[in-house]
Amino acid sequence: MKKRKLRKLTALILSLAFVLSLTACGKDEKASVSGKKLNSIFDFFNEKIEPTTGGIDVTTEQHTGDVVVDPSVIDPPSTDPNEYADTENEELNKLFHAYFEEYVTENYMTYHDYIVNGKDFNITPPATVSWGDAGTSNATLEEDKKHIQDWISKFEAIDVKTLTEQQRFDYDYVLESLKAGLISFENINIGSSFSPMRGLQANLPSSFTDFVFRNKADVDAYLQLMNDVPRIIDDCLKIEQEHVDAGYALEDCVIDKIISQCDEFLNVKGSEHFLIGNFDDTIDTLDFLTAAEKTEYKKKDRDAVNNSMLPTYKKIKEFFTGCKGKNKIKGGLVNYQDHGKELYEYVVREYSGSAKTPAELITYLEEKQTKLQMEMAKVYQKDPDGFSYYQQNSKTLFNYLSDMDAQQLVDYLMKNAMGDFPEMDPIKYKALYFSKSMEEIKDSTLAYYLLPALDDPDGNLIRVNGKHKDGMWITLAHEGCPGHMYQTNYYRRTNPDPVRMIGNDLGYMEGWAVYSSYQTLKKCDFNGSQYAETLGELTRIEESLGYLYYGRIDLGVNYEGWTLEDVKGFLRKLGLNENAAEELYVIFVGDPGVYLSYSVGYFEMQDLRDYAEEQLGDKFNAVDYHAVILNAGPCKYDQLKKRVDKYILEQK
Repeated sequence: MKKRKLRKLTALILSLAFVLSLTACGKDEKASVSGKKLNSIFDFFNEKIEPTTGGIDVTTEQHTGDVVVDPSVIDPPSTDPNEYADTENEELNKLFHAYFEEYVTENYMTYHDYIVNGKDFNITPPATVSWGDAGTSNATLEEDKKHIQDWISKFEAIDVKTLTEQQRFDYDYVLESLKAGLISFENINIGSSFSPMRGLQANLPSSFTDFVFRNKADVDAYLQLMNDVPRIIDDCLKIEQEHVDAGYALEDCVIDKIISQCDEFLNVKGSEHFLIGNFDDTIDTLDFLTAAEKTEYKKKDRDAVNNSMLPTYKKIKEFFTGCKGKNKIKGGLVNYQDHGKELYEYVVREYSGSAKTPAELITYLEEKQTKLQMEMAKVYQKDPDGFSYYQQNSKTLFNYLSDMDAQQLVDYLMKNAMGDFPEMDPIKYKALYFSKSMEEIKDSTLAYYLLPALDDPDGNLIRVNGKHKDGMWITLAHEGCPGHMYQTNYYRRTNPDPVRMIGNDLGYMEGWAVYSSYQTLKKCDFNGSQYAETLGELTRIEESLGYLYYGRIDLGVNYEGWTLEDVKGFLRKLGLNENAAEELYVIFVGDPGVYLSYSVGYFEMQDLRDYAEEQLGDKFNAVDYHAVILNAGPCKYDQLKKRVDKYILEQK
């Protein structure tokens, strides 16, 4: 999902002064920045302030001269010591199927999202249309933990020497995911089903606005699920009360954000809620319903929204209003002395896909910051006129594309920006805009890609917020091609085991989407600009630094224990407006690790590309390399490196 993160967080504000100082190496004084301020990734980040001393010391030393070699170390390629079978182990295939079946039938919404026809997978749909079980409570802790351990035992009973190479890759992937999941049981009270970005109150509306109606039964299921919301939320609030009673209430600043989201949902303008308007608009397009049926379903939907959804959001608001002032532990996960730091290490692995520890990632990102600043300096030295043009026009570089609608721009990218990626048959998709009411509700969302069911390859959908038209090149490259939509369809066409399609390896997926969208900048002529190459490079660098700063603040808050004042100090050190600090603090306290998939995920993906190029030299081929990454499918980066190593050895 492409969020309006730090809406172009401008390192140029800081780095232009740095660049100018590089042209006079050895001088102590630094040139000041004057003239037009550059835009920033969030509008509240657009005010230039002078760096000041004080606060936490988090900046890295700046080096002058040539670009410093990236200090991150990637081991050289090695041969695979494993022995592989020539034929597949059917026992493992059955185990994969059983695990996949349990996952997709856990509740009806999951089943509906993944599967159109259960017969295609030899799976029976859930017996009832509901949201299933609320999850682990203190009462069910040991039972749920044992269930995962039983799955681990079943997989560990498999003789890995009887597996084919692909089976072993998939086996390692699933087994690691199961073992990693056990960490969440170490302290069940840490964490919540309600949070600013990943929480139920934030995402339930999208579950309904994006619900796919394939037949009349789906419309009935939609209404049943909406009327089941009060039950599942009641159960989740009971679990939340257990956390509060144990002294783990959410911090007040996070609660304030949750309450504001509830208020936003409850703020019905006129007589219709946005869920009603969205449903009515969708129902009118369904040709398998009669006019009378449409009228009846619209009435049922109004009843469900007014009698189930709105009262539930009022209950969520009332519950968390009553939780204010009860928080005993403030700040990031590191402050939870009972396993908080260990839990964050798990979060880092799950969201970034990296094998690096949080401490290693802090050094890693700081070194990346220095490297990107040096790259910016080289761009300036090579093309100062282009640099100046970017500084003055960064907000409007892509305005020439504003006459294109989303579908046209994705089609353009497919035709003109895919030269470095493997060819495949055309992808059928729709790019649709939010309704006007949804534009406001999802103001922070630029666009997102909605994956189709596994047996509905043509059901690709990109949702776009028409309120925000700036930066649509990168946004739609990220969500469409060569980003999420292209990666998903490419991998699915390799016919992977379905068990590989239920993972949530955001480090790979977002890392690929960010990396590949930057690759397309080489194909953008910026409306025939003579500075096209420079504009593409500076756009990449600035966007990369924005992700980097988000990742660094996340690590600071959740691993080093940064307070709100420390976040302000970090921003001051960068020469940025510290007014952004409070909103950033809430993001990373409320949803630890949420942006590591973008920041660390991207840098790990780019490092693998740089590594392969360095190893192969003239033998490197971008199309072949990208095929290796895409064929591997979503996984952790140490697993992905094994595929890259194999490719390197085959090419040498």
